[in-house]
Amino acid sequence: MRTILREHTVRVTLTVGGVVAGAGTVVVWALREVQVARMEAGATEAMPLWVALPIFLLVCGGALAVATSMVRPIADRTSERIAAPLRLLAHRTDEMASGGFALDPKARPGRFVEPEPLKSGIPEVDAVAREIDRHHSIFAKALVFERSFAADASHQLRTPLAALLLRLEEIAQCDDPAAREEAEIAIRQVERLTGVVDELLRRTRPGHASGGALSAVDMVLSSLTQEWTPAFEEVRREISLTCERGIIVEASSSAISQILNTLVENALIHGAGRVRVHVGRSGPSAVFTVADQGPGVPRELARVIFDRGLTSGEGTGLGLSVARATAEAVGGRLELTTVRPPVFTCYLPLAMTR
Repeated sequence: MRTILREHTVRVTLTVGGVVAGAGTVVVWALREVQVARMEAGATEAMPLWVALPIFLLVCGGALAVATSMVRPIADRTSERIAAPLRLLAHRTDEMASGGFALDPKARPGRFVEPEPLKSGIPEVDAVAREIDRHHSIFAKALVFERSFAADASHQLRTPLAALLLRLEEIAQCDDPAAREEAEIAIRQVERLTGVVDELLRRTRPGHASGGALSAVDMVLSSLTQEWTPAFEEVRREISLTCERGIIVEASSSAISQILNTLVENALIHGAGRVRVHVGRSGPSAVFTVADQGPGVPRELARVIFDRGLTSGEGTGLGLSVARATAEAVGGRLELTTVRPPVFTCYLPLAMTR
């Protein structure tokens, strides 16, 4: 860039200097010819200064105007020569930040794609591009490793979960009513866990988002009621789940269940009193609210409650963080809307139905 600016300065100086020098030479020559003509005509005095000086200044001003019009295209070409590589660098950085170069959507999941090096002809811009490429490679390889590990782990978990489900179904056929009831509860939990594993495996594929999945919310709440009612009755607490009719969202049922199960479990462990889950409509979104009658969230934790690894008890501190990431992955969001009493609100996009 220093070389380009130096060349620009030299070009401008030569252009302006050349035009002014040429104009000055023409003026001096013209004044000399006028003086010679005056001498030949018999004049004994030189041309007055008050006549020569305005003529000289007028011609120099015109020369500067001409030089300015000539210098402007030079400046435009120089600025474009500098700005074009910077625009390419900004576009490249934006694509890298959004993962545009990280994964090859046409290849198997987890395949890393090295970007072509940026060659702008400006050493400073090329140096910045090389540093961006180097850091991008480090982060992209880490992302590929994580996705590959998630895909491998999910695949390995599916077989034992299927075997466990078959065993539980056999137990559910026994004659003991209590054993059958416990087996049915366990079957629902294993099915939910299988759905989570499938969702995790689907997320390792490029462009996962909602994947075009549509889910009826009332069906998800029905399963949630069967799963959590015994747990709340055991500690002599109540849970109520209500939903407006006909709500369908653009998300898989496993994603919705994962979010709601996290919120209900937190209300059971950290909250108190009755837990209320309600689903309604608000504009283009389905609004899920989970509230209880407990003391609420401490104010010092309210702003960071969704941070990964943060916990107020003996948990892992991952539940709310994963729930928010799941909501965002399907185009929604999860918020703590009221601190005391605690109210969590999840917004998911409504399906476009006719």
